[in-house]
Amino acid sequence: MQVAHTFNATEWIAQNAYGGIELSDEAREAVSSFTTMWNFFESTICDNRASIAAFERACERFEPDHTPPQTIETLKECLAFWKFRYRTPEGFGHRFDALYFRPNDRRNYVESVLEGRETDPKGNLLALMIIIYRLRNNLFHGIKTLEMLNDQVHNLINASRCLAAVMEAIPSHLLFTRQQIVANR
Repeated sequence: MQVAHTFNATEWIAQNAYGGIELSDEAREAVSSFTTMWNFFESTICDNRASIAAFERACERFEPDHTPPQTIETLKECLAFWKFRYRTPEGFGHRFDALYFRPNDRRNYVESVLEGRETDPKGNLLALMIIIYRLRNNLFHGIKTLEMLNDQVHNLINASRCLAAVMEAIPSHLLFTRQQIVANR
């Protein structure tokens, strides 16, 4: 059996990339957690094909009345975080613009949720998934420098937390139900 060599991405980046030594431990952890949670979310909720259409199908399975109250509360807290982050007294700020919505990403719908005009729980869930999708696309494909990730720590932590709540809220054969967790204790 061949022995796998270890590799430390943090050390490699620090030694080989401009800005690599500026990347904080918190940013590395936030990116790591987010990419892990996104991977699990996409395979669990989106059948490995994340898209707005996949999110809409997932929202059809969401039953707010059958979702644990702590999960609903987490989703509300995630939404509140992004309302605060993306809205200013004048409207939507540069952070919201930096999500770089594409034409079919339903920006107007997300705005209506963040403004509180759209209050349906399924609609709120859809908006949360779209925001996270934009974060994911910007992280994986967007223009960035390594030190810019330091400013994304709270955003990525909230996104990871929100992905966990979304997976708790939408039934899937890959996740334990609350009843299974309690029964296994």
